[in-house]
Amino acid sequence: MASDFPADCLRLLPCWEAYVDIAPTRVHGPGPFGVRNVVPITGGRFKGQLAPETAAPQPFEGVVLPGGFDLQRERPDGLKELEAIYHMQASDGSLIEIRNYALLSYAPGGGLEYSRSRIFVEAPDGPCAWLNTRVFVGSVEVVRPQDQVLIRSFVVV
Repeated sequence: MASDFPADCLRLLPCWEAYVDIAPTRVHGPGPFGVRNVVPITGGRFKGQLAPETAAPQPFEGVVLPGGFDLQRERPDGLKELEAIYHMQASDGSLIEIRNYALLSYAPGGGLEYSRSRIFVEAPDGPCAWLNTRVFVGSVEVVRPQDQVLIRSFVVV
């Protein structure tokens, strides 16, 4: 049976980058799935484009609002799971909810070895509604420890 969507036609296109400001990690101690941490999100900024797969992508930028958080689990196998929930406000005023689920692993020397995420987006009707119609993946990178992380988002087309 032939497919209208063969696997080799999938592409990732950059959509936005967010520099997310964070407060120091609060360690909540061990739990049944590993050590639990909470990292408050205090603000930030983002920039990119909507509909990068089209002939007329639209500029997309704004701020990361304070009040979000990143729940972390340091698993017994050495991997770290992240679940970040926060809001971005686009320059047109649109409020966009982000839920970012990441998996990180570290090299023996402590450097980041693997960092990939699934990003779920909810945007209001209007200029940013395109975000509700696509699948996003991304990466997480520490820019300044205990101060800022870089979230790169890619749309799957």
